[in-house]
Amino acid sequence: MRASIGRPLSRRELLAATAALALVGPGCATVTPDAAPAAQGSSGSYGLDFPGDGRRRRMLYWRNPFPIYDATYIFKVYPRKKTSGAHRYYTTFFWGNDGDFVWDRGNANTYYGAHPYPTPAPDGPGQWEISVNSNDYVTGREVVWDRWYTQAFRAWRESASLTHHEFYWDLPDTSKVITRPVADPNWASRNPPKPAIVMGQAPDLNGASWGGYEGWEEFNGIIRGIQLYSGLLSVDEVQAEIAAPMSTPTGQKLIWYLNLNPRPRDVTDKKRAGIPHSPSWQGTTAREWAG
Repeated sequence: MRASIGRPLSRRELLAATAALALVGPGCATVTPDAAPAAQGSSGSYGLDFPGDGRRRRMLYWRNPFPIYDATYIFKVYPRKKTSGAHRYYTTFFWGNDGDFVWDRGNANTYYGAHPYPTPAPDGPGQWEISVNSNDYVTGREVVWDRWYTQAFRAWRESASLTHHEFYWDLPDTSKVITRPVADPNWASRNPPKPAIVMGQAPDLNGASWGGYEGWEEFNGIIRGIQLYSGLLSVDEVQAEIAAPMSTPTGQKLIWYLNLNPRPRDVTDKKRAGIPHSPSWQGTTAREWAG
């Protein structure tokens, strides 16, 4: 399902359009969680394996994180394809409200995220996307599944009315990028009631995702190599920090959280400098992947 102007429908628009479908009953995606091969050169490495079926609550989250702008996120993902279920959404990460998606007087505000997005929604093949400003901006082609990606997301404010978002979805190739500015003085002008960074699943609202979908829009695959920075890194600095975390002066100054080999029972901050910012699990944990 596509909007008439040629963009994917927003989650809020799609919620209304598929309300009748949701009444039929639970439609959690069923997946076959095959083991991922080890990332190249990753002997002895670990990651968080999300089964993608959304049968149990398992969201990694940081409450009261750094401001939404400026920020840089780096992570490695191994996505698997969802092949059934009424709503085949994914969550690699969001910065947003840990609660209702439309918390701002019935509107979504002050959030972004990047992950596969079903195109056409709600159950089409996933494409890499930036989710921001109640829209989903995709690459135009299906994700190549069952392989490792190194990814980075950059977000910054240029002025009171203009923000920028970049999602590099297959580094080190910087041509594989989605960019999206938002020109709106109301956008991100105030924080949500419960600001959080979340990974693996979307925030909970009455037993469903913040957009009203069963299964909490759970990622299907593995997330590891997590590096969060409370400010903007240049693309060259991003590449250097991927090769060696905290190897640049900007990276050393702005590093907020680091765990290259997260395990379900050890997601603690490993940066060993400044104040630690360790996340928590809501519900159970992800499964452990070892490579």
